[in-house]
Amino acid sequence: MQRAFLEFGHSRLYRLGGRLVSAHLLVDDDGLVLVDAGLTGIAGELEGLLKEIQRSPEEVKAILLTHGHLDHTGDASRIQWETGAAVWVHPAERDHVDGRVQYRGWARGCGLLEAAGRLAFSFTPPEVTGDLSDGQRLPWWGGLRVVHLPGHTPGHCGFFCERTGWLLSGDVFASYAWSVHLPPLLLNRDQAGVRTTLKKVAAMELSGVIPSHYDVLDPRLHARRLREFAGRCG
Repeated sequence: MQRAFLEFGHSRLYRLGGRLVSAHLLVDDDGLVLVDAGLTGIAGELEGLLKEIQRSPEEVKAILLTHGHLDHTGDASRIQWETGAAVWVHPAERDHVDGRVQYRGWARGCGLLEAAGRLAFSFTPPEVTGDLSDGQRLPWWGGLRVVHLPGHTPGHCGFFCERTGWLLSGDVFASYAWSVHLPPLLLNRDQAGVRTTLKKVAAMELSGVIPSHYDVLDPRLHARRLREFAGRCG
């Protein structure tokens, strides 16, 4: 199976996972960065990819978590242990990553699903060693700027790649040929905030968008779908 990746000069972005949920490895001469850690299986897939591209686990400098949902943090602890990478997340997500978040309203359904998932996958939270903040510039991959995108969760963040003009947008929206949609109601902590954030991202000057839930690895396609969808949402 051919692995999906994008190339920009001497840098690459590899997709890990699949259509249900994806993580992304950013590869550069000065180190590697993983954005999100999937639900399960990403650690093994990452190990195989590193061998394939002849890079060592110690070159993974950071794991950047868009937010604390289990399908984005599931393998973070194992990957951190195997690579020594620092784990970064917005401070408002620390309780979520640790499994101590208090769900209210519709989101209680998400809490029940995550509690079951932590048991089923023997989830161990990673050690969070770095805090993300809006506008913060991270030194990897030619410069990654943190964009706070609350709504889905309070500390949900995206990562804007200065080199490419792409936004790794986490769960702002899902992008499939058969359905472009917001995250389901029971997964959102602030439904109004979800729509406000969608409009915020649609108004940004972006050359591409890479969601966490999508069909094909095509940033321009997802940017177009995002703007069209935001327009339909009013």
